[in-house]
Amino acid sequence: MKTVIYYFSATGNSLKTAAIISQSLGADMLPMTKNKGVLCTADKIGLVFPTYFWGVPRTVGEFIDKLRISQDSPYMFAVSTYGELHGGVLGQVDRLLVNKGLKLNYGREIKAVANFVEEYNPRVHLAEKRLREAAGLAELAADEIDAGICNAPFHDSVLDKLFYRIYTDVKVNHDQGFHVDDTCIQCGICQNICPNHNIILKNGLLEFRHQCEHCVACINCCPQKAIQWKSATQKRNRYKHPDVTIKEIISGMQAF
Repeated sequence: MKTVIYYFSATGNSLKTAAIISQSLGADMLPMTKNKGVLCTADKIGLVFPTYFWGVPRTVGEFIDKLRISQDSPYMFAVSTYGELHGGVLGQVDRLLVNKGLKLNYGREIKAVANFVEEYNPRVHLAEKRLREAAGLAELAADEIDAGICNAPFHDSVLDKLFYRIYTDVKVNHDQGFHVDDTCIQCGICQNICPNHNIILKNGLLEFRHQCEHCVACINCCPQKAIQWKSATQKRNRYKHPDVTIKEIISGMQAF
C-alpha cells in the first residue's frame, strides 16, 4: 500500500513533522508548492502543514483544490502544527476535501513553537521541550495512520471561520509593513524562501509585491535579522526549527 505525504512548511515545524511521519511509514514526502495539480496514485494521502489564523495557509487550500487522485476513496490524513491555538483547522480541511468528493479520515494537531514574530515574540526558550513533545506526537500520529485509524468527524465553528477571515480578507496587503534595515547583505535567502515569489531583489533593494502568504519565512530565516515589520520586530526573537536547514526549507518552497 503506497503512502504519500504532501507538506508545506515555512520555518521547519511542519517539515520536521512530515519527515518523522514519512520515515516511520516509509512514505514519499513531497512539497505542496511543487506538486499542485499532479495526479496522486497513492492509497493513503497525507497533508502536513502549519495553522494560520485557525485555518489552512492559502497554499494548502490551493493544493487541495487542485488535488487529482486515481483512487476512488483513498485514506486521507492531515497533521497540522500550531503555536498556541489550532481552532477548527481540521474541520476546514475536511470541508475542502468534501468539495472534492473526498473526506478526512484521520487528523491530528501538534503543538510546536509559534513563529508569527510580527504579532508577538517567539518563545524560543520553550522550543526544546515543545519540539521534543511534538516529535513524540508525530510518532504517535504515524502509528495511528499506519493502523488506519479513523477519528472523524471534524468541525469548525462560526468563530473559527470569522477569525480565519482576518487572514484571507484583512491581511491581504499586510506586507506593506515590511522594511529592510542597513544590515542586509543581499544574500537572496528571503527571495528564494518565499513561496509566492513575493520578494524581489532588484538593484540591491528588496521589493515586496503584495501577494504575501504570511508564512514569515523571510523575517525568521534572514541570517542578519535585517527584515523588520513596522517598528515591532527589532528586538524580537526569530525562530526556525533547529533540526531543519534553510536549504531544506527553500527546496520545498518555490515551484519555479
